[in-house]
Amino acid sequence: MKFVWTQSLKQARQMVQSWEGTRGPCIPSVAKDTRTLSLNVLAATGFRRPYDFRSSSQPGVDEAGKYRNALQTVLDNALLLMLVPPRFLRLPFLPDSWTRLGKAAAAFKQYMERMLDEETSLLDRGEKGTGSLMTAFVRALDTQQKEQPAVKDSDGRSSKGLTRDEIFSDIFVINFAGHDTTANSLAFTMILLAANPEVQDWVAEEVREITKDRGSDEWKYDELFPSLKRSQAILLETLRIYPPTLALPKWSNEHPQTLRVGEREIVFPPLVGVMPSILAAQTHPRHWPNPLLWQPTRWISTSPNADDGNANGDLAARLREETLIKPVQGTYFPWSDGPQNCPGEKFAQVEFVAVLACILRDHRVRILPRADESFEKARERAYSIMEDCDFGLLLRMRNPDAIQLACGAI
Repeated sequence: MKFVWTQSLKQARQMVQSWEGTRGPCIPSVAKDTRTLSLNVLAATGFRRPYDFRSSSQPGVDEAGKYRNALQTVLDNALLLMLVPPRFLRLPFLPDSWTRLGKAAAAFKQYMERMLDEETSLLDRGEKGTGSLMTAFVRALDTQQKEQPAVKDSDGRSSKGLTRDEIFSDIFVINFAGHDTTANSLAFTMILLAANPEVQDWVAEEVREITKDRGSDEWKYDELFPSLKRSQAILLETLRIYPPTLALPKWSNEHPQTLRVGEREIVFPPLVGVMPSILAAQTHPRHWPNPLLWQPTRWISTSPNADDGNANGDLAARLREETLIKPVQGTYFPWSDGPQNCPGEKFAQVEFVAVLACILRDHRVRILPRADESFEKARERAYSIMEDCDFGLLLRMRNPDAIQLACGAI
């Protein structure tokens, strides 16, 4: 996770620099920029392809931008791709939007093939490879190709290793789950912070005390990440109200399952689909007071035995006494729960905390009101934009750029 931490800080520094250097009064697109940041972190950590941050306002498109644009078009239209094979989308009589999607899908596959071929060449030459996820994929491909044809599963497929198509599918899932979810959460968070400047000060208080006078290029993961509890609370609270997915698809096993709800017993038949509602559980008033209120402080608990003098006067002592609460089991599961929870949970937490701490240590984001619009009116408009969401593969704002944000040093 140290590399995730370092790359996230690097991307956050570059993003803030681009925001400060924006020619206009506002950031052109926070949502696009957080997507760029998250994709760059994933490319560097997962595939050892480091890219410098490039704002959505910068002219031209670099290699990372072409890859990002192709991936984003594929992600935005994933449901259509599940129904229509990409090769059919490029037929000349189809709508232009379908043709663009077909070209994007082809371009994205070309990027994946090139990464796989480059990694294969390194290993074929006897070199160590990049040490990334792609290295593991190539070794899995090699295992599959070398396996005896007689070793098959019940469907007639090789029971070991991965085929090229399976690798491409895994790369797509990693790109989707590894960058789009975090980028989406960052986009919600930037607007929430701009609408709640007192929360920015609350987080910055902790960041400045813990990091002291060190620049973010000197921040050490092992030392700082566990101590940045308020930054973690921001992520936890944002995911509580705006989880990437609204329900958790599960299947019962081959045996009937009994679930006790209060005094009732509910029996699930074998092999039946079950969809626990993440949003309903995470906003249930029995477990979450004022459940629809974004209130990151709810995640922080202070020891009741704390010395009053330290709690009121010594910030460092007060921060040491703060701990993150653990919700009642079954009331909070944005990364799923149990033995098959999301393997990227820690990755997302480290990336998010690094980016947030880097931004808020010396900067603040704010809403730019319209002419003759008070802050309260602008704040209401920001919340209405966040509430105007759609749900394809992820819960996302329909038009996040409708609220203009600015970023400046304090």
